[in-house]
Order: sequence, then C-alpha cells, then structure tokens
Amino acid sequence: MSAHALASSSAGPDAPDAVALFEQHRKALIRQKLGANILFLVLFLAMLAWSIDVSRFFPERLAQGIPRIFEYFGTILPGLEWDKLFLPRGEDGRAVPGSLTFWYSDLDKYLRLIFETILMAITATIIGAAAAFALCFPAARNLAPKGWVGVACRRLLEVFRGVPEILYALVLVFAVGIGPLAGVIAIAIHTAGALGKLFAEVNENASMRPVDGIRSVGGSWFEEVRYGILPQVLPNFASYTLLRFEINVRASSIVGFVGAGGIGAELNHVISFFSDDRVLAVLILVVLTVTCIDLISERVRHAFIGRENLK
Repeated sequence: MSAHALASSSAGPDAPDAVALFEQHRKALIRQKLGANILFLVLFLAMLAWSIDVSRFFPERLAQGIPRIFEYFGTILPGLEWDKLFLPRGEDGRAVPGSLTFWYSDLDKYLRLIFETILMAITATIIGAAAAFALCFPAARNLAPKGWVGVACRRLLEVFRGVPEILYALVLVFAVGIGPLAGVIAIAIHTAGALGKLFAEVNENASMRPVDGIRSVGGSWFEEVRYGILPQVLPNFASYTLLRFEINVRASSIVGFVGAGGIGAELNHVISFFSDDRVLAVLILVVLTVTCIDLISERVRHAFIGRENLK
C-alpha cells in the first residue's frame, strides 16, 4: 500500500486528503506570489518611465549630444608634429611648438599635484578606515551591545556616506581654507560611512559559534569581537579598504575642483581658463595614475583574499 493510501485510510474516509490540502495551499501561495511580482513589475516600469521623462533620456537628445563630445575633444587635441615630436628645449630654454616637451611644459607641476592627490587618498583612507573599524562592530546587528547603540552607529554611518565628498569639501574649504586638508577630511568622512556599512555587513555574515564559545566561559564583549569575529573578517576588511583607496584616488581628483587640493584644482584651472591641449595632458596623467593604482591594488587585494577564492 502506498504512503498516500495509508495516510488516507488511517485518517478515516471523511478526513481531508493531506496531499490535496498541501497542493491547494501551494497553488494559493503561487498565485499570491505571482500577484506580488506583477505588482512590483508594474511599479518598476512606472518608475523607470518616470525617471526617463525626468532625466530627458531620449534617443534624439543622445544623437544630438554625442557628436558634441567629440567636437570638444577635437578642440583640446595637441598640435603635435612628427618632425618635432621629440625635440628638446632650445638653448634659450623654450620648448619647440609641436613637440611633446611643449605639450607637457608643466609636467613637473602636474606630477607634484598627482603625488599630492595620492597622499590625500592614502591619508583619507587610513583615517576613514580607522573610524569605520571602530563603528562597524557596534553597528552590526549581531554584535551591538545594546539596541540603541547599534541604531545610533548605523544612523551615524548613514549620515557620513549620505553626503557626497564634494559637498563636504565645499563646507570644509570655507571652514579650514583652500588646500589638501579640506579634501582629506571630506574624503575621510565619506570613507568612514561607506566602509563602516561594508564592515558591519561582513560582521553580520560571520559565524557566531566562536562568539558563543567565548561568551560561555565569561568573556567580555571586546573579547568576543577580538577573538571570535576579527580573525574571520580581517581579510575582507583589508580587501574593502584597498578597494576604497582606489575610489578615493578618483575622489581626490574631484574635490580639487572646489579648492580642496590635488590635481583636480589644476584640471579645473586649465578647463576654466585655457580649454586647450593642457586639459588633455592633465586628463591623460590622471587616467594613467588611476589605472596603475587600480592594477597594484588589485594584486594586493588578491594576496589578502587568496587567489584560490577567485577560481
């Protein structure tokens, strides 16, 4: 006798069929889920259509605007000449027009500002990561010592990352003056908020078994975090911090537009007052710098997380 027949016979002739009840309940859940999915899809399409209308993301506007991008880049292309490309400066110290030396006549200044940008990113990343490290453990829902402490830390991290770096930089330039200090503080605040959220999520995904063991022998909250959580999450913390450093190098170039130091200030200067081949010269150096840092940081991240985890 089958299990279905046995269940029906043992329950009596008038008892409801358990399998039929299960199938009926399953179909009701499917219909309910289907209705919710259709509702979410309709809302998503409505919001997408509204976003397209607000942003004027129309094909005709794109068709008109894209050629203008190439027109702009055509105005900043350097007037290089093959027969003069590698000519050095003359006896009077002047570069020959049409040569690379003439195009990058301010190369020393550009390199100094790029180095300043990298130092800004390093300092801001260290400060922001330290603040994120201090706040991420009480912000994690599975580690918060008290409910209100976790809520306060999460709200604070939301405030830190909710404001763009450039707005922080605008306020800080007014407060501390023009220069790298305003940029470092602005990027560090946003870094603390962004990394704090990532660190807290890593903590929430960590195994609580070591914590339960430490708690069972009378360990304090700090000992639970130090010996139960930190060894599990430290590689991910390092990986996220290096990724954030890459982002901060780009952010350091942007905050310079409002006077917060770095190569961004020079880029804003050449765009505003010259709009010639010096714009492209600075852009190329920025792109090369960011690319090199990304490649180096990627190798370091892989060393922390282990290449076997990438296969």
